Amino acid sequence: MHSPTYGLLWETWRRHRDTAVAIAGLTVAGRLLDSEPSSLVDVLKMTSFLLLFGIFNYTDSTGSHGVGRFPHRLFTLPVSSLRLAAVPVVAGVASVELLHLSWTVAASRDGSTSPMFVAVLLGALMVFYQAILWTLERLGPLRLVVAGAVAIIVFAIGLLPSFAPTPPPLWRSEAIVAAMTAGVAVVSFLLSWRHIARLRYGGGASSAWQLEWLIAPLSAAMPARRTAFGSPAAAHFWFEWRSSGLALPTLVGGVLLAIVAPLSWFARHDPADTWRLLLITLGAPIILAVPVGMAFSKPTFWSEDLSLPSFVAVRPLTADDLVAVKVKVAAAAVVTSWLLVLSFLTVWLSLWANLGVVSRFVSQLWTFHGQSVAAVCGVIALAVMVGMFLTWRLLVCRLWSGLSGNRALFVASVLSAVVGVIGAIAFDETWLTGWPFDDPARVTRAVWIVAMAVAAKYLLAAYSWRRVSAPYLRQYLLVWGAGTACFLVLAILHFSRFQGLMILLSLLVVPLGRLGLAPSCLARNRHR
Repeated sequence: MHSPTYGLLWETWRRHRDTAVAIAGLTVAGRLLDSEPSSLVDVLKMTSFLLLFGIFNYTDSTGSHGVGRFPHRLFTLPVSSLRLAAVPVVAGVASVELLHLSWTVAASRDGSTSPMFVAVLLGALMVFYQAILWTLERLGPLRLVVAGAVAIIVFAIGLLPSFAPTPPPLWRSEAIVAAMTAGVAVVSFLLSWRHIARLRYGGGASSAWQLEWLIAPLSAAMPARRTAFGSPAAAHFWFEWRSSGLALPTLVGGVLLAIVAPLSWFARHDPADTWRLLLITLGAPIILAVPVGMAFSKPTFWSEDLSLPSFVAVRPLTADDLVAVKVKVAAAAVVTSWLLVLSFLTVWLSLWANLGVVSRFVSQLWTFHGQSVAAVCGVIALAVMVGMFLTWRLLVCRLWSGLSGNRALFVASVLSAVVGVIGAIAFDETWLTGWPFDDPARVTRAVWIVAMAVAAKYLLAAYSWRRVSAPYLRQYLLVWGAGTACFLVLAILHFSRFQGLMILLSLLVVPLGRLGLAPSCLARNRHR
């Protein structure tokens, strides 16, 4: 190597060159597809930036927890601690700025935010991201949640100059906000450098900036069992709730506090913004359940290893019991998340929201349902129940592949979800309104295709649930029946056209056959 700096950069490239090639491919695809504004281009852009941040996490794994620490093996190199900290930070900032420049050239759209301001925020976010992973090692995998919360805060900061009045006051101008954010990023880097230097010289973590004064009280305040559990299933439920069930409520609460609450205050005079924020708030648990469900379906939430941990495998519980606990934890996470959403909406809509557009929508519902207040309240409650069941479905629908221990099967299941999300974002809803009327036979063909999918689903369910214990089968059939009934009622009430097709689609939403496969998949993973 020509120099230690070159060696450090070469190691990063060698470990992540496939990811770098994927980022380049996504950027080229974005340039080719950027003839007109497209949500697909935005998805490609977001994916490329997420992959880039994955390259520069710059940590070494410390076991099965999936999130490592700053590489201690580098402490033996004949370089200063400043260089060890500065090389990944400078390389990460330079890479994210280069990628931003590439996408700025590709996506030549007019926007309210200047590219230079966005560049400063992206560079600062890279510094914050690495500082969190290096300095908050004692938080373990929760560092990812902290990093996500910081990313949300940086996103909200980027929106500050765009709020009324225009032009914004000096303290909300892009120059001042960018300077303050860059200053905080510099301080974060200096603290990271100090932390690495202390670790290198055997000093351990500094309690002044390792947030020990905050972490210790929070750890003491966390719920802890003082009495014995009533059963092994209850003990495992507590274990699963603490290790994976808290993820979705934590993320939903973070979005509400860090994004929706500040934006709702700044947009309190605009009824259109209130309506958009209302939709974002109601969609937050459903959207966040997609990535959380991918991790929730694995035996260990934060680990990349799909094998069942021996700590769980030796428990006096059958495979049916373990899957049932997972399903119950998912239900508890969904209920908690939606309680947070409904509590926030109650406070926001009753205190400072501008309800102009919301009132018109409620009035339309009132007219559509025969001017019945009870009917409107019932429809709103039904919509909330549908949202809860949809969130729960996204958490449990991949348990069969995640608990199987088969990486190829799990990756294929995840990729299908990613393709579905990209397709939903890129889908042009105006095409759907004209598609059935161009050729009515298309609807008939669609009905037959969906009907065959429904038949295949129930045949798979009959096969997969034949070995599951009868009590669990009866309990789940009640849950499945309640969820399916909610979707059916919603389809019957609000889809007079193509009602048969919508009823068949409602029968496909709540998982049945795949969830019945989860115990047998877990059993094979447990005893292999």
